[in-house]
Amino acid sequence: MASKTNIDIRCFIVLAMVALNASLLVAADQIPSNWIVSETGTNVSLRGLSAVDDEVIWASGAAATVIRSTDGGETWKACGPEGYGDLEFRCVCAFSANVACIASAGTPAVLLRTEDGGDSWKETFRAESDAAFFDAMKFWDADRGMAVSDPVDGRLLVVETKDGGKSWQKLNTQLPLARTGEAAFAASNSSLLLGEDGRLWFGTGGAESDTSRLYTRSGWNEPWVTVNAPMPSSQASGIFAICRGPESDGHDGSGPLVCVGGDYRATETSEITACISHDDGNSWRTIAEQPASFRSAVVSIPADSSQAKGMIAVGPAGTDFSADGDTWQPLSDTGFHCLSVGKTQIFACGSDGRFDDRFCPVG
Repeated sequence: MASKTNIDIRCFIVLAMVALNASLLVAADQIPSNWIVSETGTNVSLRGLSAVDDEVIWASGAAATVIRSTDGGETWKACGPEGYGDLEFRCVCAFSANVACIASAGTPAVLLRTEDGGDSWKETFRAESDAAFFDAMKFWDADRGMAVSDPVDGRLLVVETKDGGKSWQKLNTQLPLARTGEAAFAASNSSLLLGEDGRLWFGTGGAESDTSRLYTRSGWNEPWVTVNAPMPSSQASGIFAICRGPESDGHDGSGPLVCVGGDYRATETSEITACISHDDGNSWRTIAEQPASFRSAVVSIPADSSQAKGMIAVGPAGTDFSADGDTWQPLSDTGFHCLSVGKTQIFACGSDGRFDDRFCPVG
C-alpha cells in the first residue's frame, strides 16, 4: 500500500526478545516488568523479522537494510543488498544463518534471495506493474512459499515458489475482485497466515467500509474466497496481522484465529483493535477485552516455551497479552512493529529510541 506510514525512520532502533512466564496469567496490574536494551547498530525502522531458532535471527526494513544475528540478538551484522537505494524490505523469511528471502514494499516490487548470509543477493522476481507493493511473504516449508502484493488490475498480485524462493510464478488461480481502495499493510509481514496443506488467510484494509476482508483458501488447489471481519477499514485502517492462538477451553479442535489492527495514525483512536474466529475464519466477531490501541503484530507463545500459554500483540504504543485470544491485558506502554517466534522465545523489533531488547517480569 503506497500510502503506508513510515514511522520515525531515522529513530534509534533496537531489537526485542520477549521472555514471558506464568505470572502473565494474573491481572496486568500485578505484573511488574521492565525492558532490557539491546542495540542492533542501525538507525532505520525495522518491520521485517524472522527467527530461525533462538539464536539465528534476521531483520529488515527501510533504506534496503537487512541485519543478521547468530547469537540470539547479542551482536548484529549488516548484510543488506547493494544497489537498491532507499527501497524498504519489510518482509524477510529466513531458513538458516546463510539462507533467506526478502520482499520489498514499494517500487520496484522485487523478491531477493541469499545463500551466503547476505554477502550477496540474487533478484528472483520483479513485478512489471508500478502498482505492485509486496505486503507479506511466508513459507510453508523450505520449498513452498507465497508473496502477496496490493491489487494490480483490480485483483491481488500473488506469486508462489516451489524451490525456496529461487524462482517465482504468478498464481494461476482467479482471485476475487478487490474492493475500491482495498490493499494490505506492510507493517510487520503478519497479514498472511499459512496453514496445513496449502491453507491460508490474508487480511486487508484500505477500502472505506465498516468491515475489513480476509482472503482465504482451504487447500492447494482450492479457490480463493473472501469473508468480512468486524474491523473498520479505510486507507489507514484494517487488518494488520493474523495468527492462530492456543487451544482454549470450551472449543473443539485447533485454537482460534485472531486478527489485530486498527488505525495506524497516532492521532486517531481505534475503536476495534482485534477480532476472533472459532470456526477457522468462516465467521468473525469482536472480542470481550481488546488490546488497548492499534496493534500491528500478534503471535502465539511457542509450544516449546516454558512460559505461559497465550498470545502477544504489539504496536507502536504498547504490548498486550492474552491467554485465549478473547481477553487482552496490557503489559507495557513500550511498543514494537513486528514479532517473530523462535524455538522457545518471542522476538520483536521496531523504531523509536524507547524500544528495548527483552521483556522480563521482575520482582
